Amino acid sequence: MLQFAPHPPKVIEEFPAKVVGVTDGDTITVLRDREQIKIRLEGIDAPERGQAFGTKSKSELSKLVYRKSVTIQKTGTDRYGRTLARIEVDGKEAAEEMLKEGMAWHYKEYSTDEALSELEINARSANIGLWSESNAIAPWEYRSRQKSHSAPIVSSGGETRGAATPSESPAGSYWLNTSSNTRHNAGCQYYNNTKRGRACTASEGKACGTCGG
Repeated sequence: MLQFAPHPPKVIEEFPAKVVGVTDGDTITVLRDREQIKIRLEGIDAPERGQAFGTKSKSELSKLVYRKSVTIQKTGTDRYGRTLARIEVDGKEAAEEMLKEGMAWHYKEYSTDEALSELEINARSANIGLWSESNAIAPWEYRSRQKSHSAPIVSSGGETRGAATPSESPAGSYWLNTSSNTRHNAGCQYYNNTKRGRACTASEGKACGTCGG
């Protein structure tokens, strides 16, 4: 785990830019001197597209920054080559606003910023945004489940092949909410997480509108 001091990381470069794209609730693309730069918001992690509030989170960030002139306060580069930065827009800090609205998690594995942590706690207490869900699943956990679900399968003879397709998935790869007859895949926040339910196969129930079953 990376360790940081309990305050915002040091800004190593600051420059103006215009937001020309929003990927999701924590990633944007900006234009600087005719160069497009992918920016990952420092200190937060937003719901993935397949998660509850994934689309809403992207929409909220878009309303905040899209097509606006912003100040990029670069703090580093992540493992995917994206610029890590704090985004100042209209006198506000984008990551802080996303946490205030309950549209992201404080990314505690990579940030110990006490201010961001407090904003998440406040949103949780007020049941704002994604915290209105009683069983909200963090995006890093969601990604881990998705990765596990798509892992190669090793046969008894030692042969490695791709992950099972829906038609050949064994019972347990899916979860059936027996109250609503809705099927959830292993990456869904509702997988094994409903009041009534059981393991099922891909042919049972109706597909979840969020994860696609």
